Amino acid sequence: MHKIPGYEDDPLIDGAYLVDEPLFWASHLLQCTNGVEEPLCAGFGVSKADLLQFFEQVSDERQWPVLSVPLPAGHLLHVVYRNLPGEGGYDYLLHHPAWEATVPLAMVEGCFRGPGLCWPELLTVAHTAAEAGSGPRLDPHTFLLLLPIMSDADLPLDADDVLAAMLNACGAAGETGALARILLQKQGCWGTQRWTLTPAGRISEGRYAFRRPGVMSPDTLAQVSLLLGSGGDA
Repeated sequence: MHKIPGYEDDPLIDGAYLVDEPLFWASHLLQCTNGVEEPLCAGFGVSKADLLQFFEQVSDERQWPVLSVPLPAGHLLHVVYRNLPGEGGYDYLLHHPAWEATVPLAMVEGCFRGPGLCWPELLTVAHTAAEAGSGPRLDPHTFLLLLPIMSDADLPLDADDVLAAMLNACGAAGETGALARILLQKQGCWGTQRWTLTPAGRISEGRYAFRRPGVMSPDTLAQVSLLLGSGGDA
């Protein structure tokens, strides 16, 4: 597993084994519903008891699952299940093996930070991940993994259909159309947020986001935008 600066003393484990388990995705997407189980149970066709049992399993403080997404030029987007007792959360971090530190993209916890990316960037990263393997045009695992940090007030008309297809591809066997609508209405901790495309890259208008001036340097803002496929626009 990749080494992640700042987590050297933590019990990280490779979470790749989780992605083929539908209950994992139902559990992971609790981030999008602020912990409300009912729409996820209906969408994945699972019981609340099974969902909560799986959530407890992946929240075990003795092991912190890490799932990683490939980005251009050897960069990675890590999702760390930070299972500290009483202070658990999810850290979304950009990194390259040559870097001495990570760049935080978003944090989902009580004192959340984000959003981390917009809808077009979510599509681009999922497409990049699909090209790295032998999957379809969009990699559904990548799509759902990063969905909790996506927020966008300007979703396309087919967004519900795209998300429903990703849910189906990850094993959802229930009311996926209804679940897709709920997830895109709520959009996690921060609700719908707007983005501005500038010459330096894409900037979040959310007050809790890392991707804004004064929090990230201009160079880092531009680099993050390039890695996520949005770049800048004069």
